[in-house]
Amino acid sequence: MDPIIFTPRLKLTPLTKVGRGSPELEWLHELHSNEKTTWWSIYGRAKSIKDTEKVMRGYLPTKEGEENTYRVAYAVHKVLEPMSGSVEGEPQPGQQGAKSTEFVGLVTLKSLDADSLALPEDLTIPAAAATTTLTVELAYMFLPTGWGKGYATESVEAAFESCKRARSFWIPFSKLYVRAIVNERNPASLRVMDKTGMTKRGVYDWTGNAIFLAGEWRERDSLHIFGMHLLE
Repeated sequence: MDPIIFTPRLKLTPLTKVGRGSPELEWLHELHSNEKTTWWSIYGRAKSIKDTEKVMRGYLPTKEGEENTYRVAYAVHKVLEPMSGSVEGEPQPGQQGAKSTEFVGLVTLKSLDADSLALPEDLTIPAAAATTTLTVELAYMFLPTGWGKGYATESVEAAFESCKRARSFWIPFSKLYVRAIVNERNPASLRVMDKTGMTKRGVYDWTGNAIFLAGEWRERDSLHIFGMHLLE
């Protein structure tokens, strides 16, 4: 994957190792401990560093050599100084990393695992395609200071382009399919899906054990399912 991605307004930095006392952990804890940012997160708001570390273990890249696991996590920073000559979604020369920035959010892509929501075949790819097509799930979170500015759309599109350039990263799979699950009561994320070109596959009526989400306990929800092939 690209080491660092610059868009005209943003800097996307891949996260690999995040240790105690690191700036990366400070960024992620600021994100996961914010009530507004985590409003639509099934993991809720982190009340301690340990809570943040527990959540981030679910999306940070795992140890090298661990099979059947593909994870990409980008920290998103707003560039505080104008950048000239940058091409949206393209990796940029290292010297641009010196630009003054402000952390605003996170974009992750991870292959499905035992904790992923199982969807009926009409809302995803055919089961027969799974041998050659890897499915990853998109997720993102942004601090309130980054809301309403198009940062989510801009960073997701840049991450998608990086995935397309990194064919070797997905070996042995030759095709890559990304899915996203959005609660019907989250109109902001529904708009992001439209703007990034994701195709709406349908609505999944979820029922299950009660979870605390968006300020209330829920045992059922209507989830909008989106998907798109990044590599075909």
